[in-house]
Formats: sequence, structure tokens, C-alpha cells
Amino acid sequence: MSGASIVFVLALAACRSPAKLEIPANYLRVDIDSSPLSLDPRYATDAVSARIDELIFDSLLRLDQNGRFIGDLAASFEWHSPTALVFHLRPGVRLSDGRLLTARDVKYTYDSVLDPASLSPKRGGMEELAGVDAPDDATVILRTKRPYAPALELGLLNVVPADTPAGAGASLTPLGSGPFRLARFERDEWVVLARNPYHSHAAGDLAGVAFKVVPDPTVCALELLEGSAQFSENNLPPALLSYLRKRPGLAISQSPGTSYQYLQFNFRDPRLRDLRVRQAIAMAIDRAALVRSLLYGTARVASGMLAPENWAYSGSVRQYPYDPAAARRLLDRAGYPVKADGLRFTLVYKTTQGEERTLLAQALAAMLRDVGIGLRIRSYEWPTFYSDIQRGNFDLTSLAWIGITDPHHYFLVFDSHMLPPRGLNRGDYVNPRMDALLAQGDATIDPNRRRAIYAEVQQLAAQDLPYLSLWWQDNVAVMAARVGGFQPYPNGSLRSLAWVHLGPQSLEAAAR
Repeated sequence: MSGASIVFVLALAACRSPAKLEIPANYLRVDIDSSPLSLDPRYATDAVSARIDELIFDSLLRLDQNGRFIGDLAASFEWHSPTALVFHLRPGVRLSDGRLLTARDVKYTYDSVLDPASLSPKRGGMEELAGVDAPDDATVILRTKRPYAPALELGLLNVVPADTPAGAGASLTPLGSGPFRLARFERDEWVVLARNPYHSHAAGDLAGVAFKVVPDPTVCALELLEGSAQFSENNLPPALLSYLRKRPGLAISQSPGTSYQYLQFNFRDPRLRDLRVRQAIAMAIDRAALVRSLLYGTARVASGMLAPENWAYSGSVRQYPYDPAAARRLLDRAGYPVKADGLRFTLVYKTTQGEERTLLAQALAAMLRDVGIGLRIRSYEWPTFYSDIQRGNFDLTSLAWIGITDPHHYFLVFDSHMLPPRGLNRGDYVNPRMDALLAQGDATIDPNRRRAIYAEVQQLAAQDLPYLSLWWQDNVAVMAARVGGFQPYPNGSLRSLAWVHLGPQSLEAAAR
């Protein structure tokens, strides 16, 4: 998209600028692309809810900017046994109404998620949790059913006060002990957070954050240009970003991210069960060109599911460089000659609607046609598309995993016991060696031994190619130049908004 075209689109978008709200002084206005589905952390499963919840609530553990588990409510934690993880709480933590937070609140939160009557969507992710004990006000013990190394992930659940109703009687947003508290929530319009008066912060830090729902990226760009919004992360198309980089008064933070885009093969198709065909497809796709042309350089070509920022990452895996000539030779050896129409065979690629997804589908189709593979593109509304993918009704598709924290994710998507409808192994990939490695990885507590196991998992995944890794998406935040103190996280967390500050407004911006 040219600069002139972007200016024209932004001018049209001005007619649809969202409703105004009087924002108090020293509040940061943040544009988000959708409304949070739930601000109760026991029910929040979407990314927007998670980003806001982590500013309202604390958890036993959180991830630091290097993706490592560190204490949040926990001052320290240790394995008491292979099935018992002990957390010692920080003293003096208070909820936003002034009450002390204790181990009783933590136990209640976990118990309410585990209670089938609460209908919490997070219950399934805690099936390995045998129970939670609170022997005193400052100690919490998570007990697992078996030695289970990913138990640290269980410590990421945000904590609500004891006796906060769950299920049908749940409140809109429970109280939390995080840096902010909910001040206003208008679904599909605003989420306004004010400082938690019982949470320490430095002088000059934001007094609050006002999240505005702006689904249209051109409106979001316009608001950033006009100064009515001061911050937006991962909401703008790469073409708009290249334009905004040149505008005065704006700053752009681009940092490595862990969101993982992949091309999935369906092993139910006999052609795609042939490793030579999957390898040919891998070498027919110029992933570096996709990152340059579609993403304007806002991603890194991926070698596997785990990004280099993950503690278990291993880059010593088989690579598939762009080599269409080698791809053609592989397809010839697999017994798929070019026919009179110039194609060897045709596959169905399913996707959901949206300009970026359409461009990716078209680019993949052009690259695969060059080696004699036809790609029939089928685009659907999200519910229809996702239903087909869940049922394994596709040949090829491309999706993304957001915020992978522990290599246990390999079990969810590649273990043969996780075929739909139970799990996320949607491509019907089965390898007994992979199953054995994933079982070892889950049961091994020692981090060095786990790292070695998952290095082999990554090697095997690159060799078998149930996924073709496309890229790791960067995190890109566009903000007013006067926003200071923002620190990006690989998983896209906005936790650092708790210590952001606003510098003086320029005369030009004040005049708008």
C-alpha cells in the first residue's frame, strides 16, 4: 500500500472515529481491536482479556521479559517432591479494597476452577492438578497426580479473593491485587483502569489506563496520528506500520515475539503422509520472501515451535531452504509426474477471511504451482473454518499459536493421544518415538534433562514435518513519542504499562 493510498484510507476512516470519553490526566489511552470476553481470570481465554487481567490481578508466578518463571505473589518457590510444588507468599499483599491477600484466596481460586459446577474453561488445562493445600496464610502447595514438570505453568493463574462467586453468579470483575483496579467497563467500547491504591508504584507512573475498542486498524492508526490514542500493540497491518514509522510524534517498538505461524499438513491425505511430498512443499515455499513482502520484516523465519527466547529452544534441527528444483525432484521420486494441465495434483487449503490471510493463501498457491502442486483456496467465516480444522476436514491450513511458554505444548499438538476431539493434534500425526519423548519431557523435573529431551523433540518434529514452521511474529507497539518506560515482552504482555509514564505533550499535539 502506497503512502498516498494510506493517507486516503485514513481520511475516510476519520468519519468513523470512535466515541469520545473524557480521560483523566496522566491516563494512557490504549487502542485494542476487540472487547475482552471476560475480566474474571477464571473465564478469560482470549488474548485481550489476558492482557488486561494481568494489570488487575497477580498470580503465584509470572513470566519475565526472557520468558522465565519468576515469583509474583510468590516470594520463593521450590519442588518439595516430584508431585508437590511449594510457594511462599510475599507478605503484605493487599487487594484493591485494602484486604490482605492470603493463601486462602489462592486455594479458593484454584478450587473454583477445578469445581465442575463453575464451568471454567481453564479446568481442562488443570487435569494434572490433584489438589491445592494452604497449610498457613503464607504457604500454598500445588499437588500433581504424577511427576509433572509443566506444573510451573499452573502457577500462572490469576488470583481472586476467597468466596468470589463463580459460574452464573460471578461478578463482572472480581477484585485483584495487581497494579490497577477496574474503574469502568462498557462492553465493545471502554475498559478503564485506575491505580490500585494499595499497590506500590513510583511517582510519575500512570494514574490509569483507558482501553478503547477500535476494531478498524485504519481508525486506530488515525487516532495515533491525531494523538487521541497514545498506544497500540500488534493491532496494525505491516503496510500501515511502514507509513507510521515516518510520522513525527510517534515511536515504534519492534521486538522479537514468540507467536508462531505454521503450515499444517493433514496426514489423513495419502499424498501428505508421504514425507517426500511434505519436504517438497517445504522447499517450494520461500518463507523469507513471505516475511519481506507480506509482513514488511516484522517477523523472523522460524525453525520450530519454540522461539529462541524460550529456555528449551534448540536451533540444531533440519532446515528446509527455498529450493524449487529440489522440490520438483522429490515430487518426481514420490511418483507424482506433471500432467497435461501442468499440475501433479491439487490440494485444498482452508483459511478464514481477512486481507492478510488471503494474501498468504495466494502467495502459497503461486509458490506451490511453480513446482506443480495446485492449491484450491477455500475461505470461510471463522466459526465454519475453525469447526472444519477441529474435525480434521482440510488438506493444508495455516494458523498461529500465541504465547507458548512451556514445551509441554508439543504434547498438546503432536502426541497421538491428543487427536480430536480430545486434543489439538488436528493433522492426525502419529509417531511412537514422539509420544515416548513427550511423556519423558512431562515427567522430568530436572531442567537440564528436560532441555535435552526437548532438543530431540524439536529435531524429530523438523524431520517428520507435521508442521512447516513459517515465522515467529514480532511484537510491534506504536506509541506517542512522549510515552516512556514501556518494556516489551516476547509473549506480548502489557505488564510494563504498570510503570509507564507520560512526558510533556508537544505544542503541535496539544493544538490538535
